Amino acid sequence: MKYSLATEKETKKLANTFSSIIETPAVIGITGELGSGKTAFVRNFIQKYEPNEKVKSPTFGLLEEYNYENISIIHADLYRIKEGEQNYIDFNDYYSEKSLFLIEWIENDLKLMQNSDILININISNKTNLREFSFHSNSDKGKTILINMKKNLLDCFFHLSYQH
Repeated sequence: MKYSLATEKETKKLANTFSSIIETPAVIGITGELGSGKTAFVRNFIQKYEPNEKVKSPTFGLLEEYNYENISIIHADLYRIKEGEQNYIDFNDYYSEKSLFLIEWIENDLKLMQNSDILININISNKTNLREFSFHSNSDKGKTILINMKKNLLDCFFHLSYQH
């Protein structure tokens, strides 16, 4: 699934819709060049649970944790992880039935990327300056989530570019 978004408001709507259909536990990988909107998407996702939450990029600390009643969101940023680097963090320490891992720069850990449920790639179109969000499932759980998302987003984004 692919969505082309023109504004931060549309990104917020996409993140809010995604957060409303997410199933835990799950691992969501987010890729895209610097400045493409990875952290903005995560911020909007988290603020669906707590609108005043201060969400910062965990680039230097690698990980930020946000605990709410029915979900524990682990926001990680692997930008500083070198290819093949191991033991930089033990995600098992954060795992529970209500865990949701949102991992920016997941491509820096190929094993983790291959075991994610959903990959979101964000690109900036050079021609139109639109943010292009592509969602791909890597698991049965990921497929189910994306089917539910497609149903929910058709109502919200009828005017946006959508490709399956």
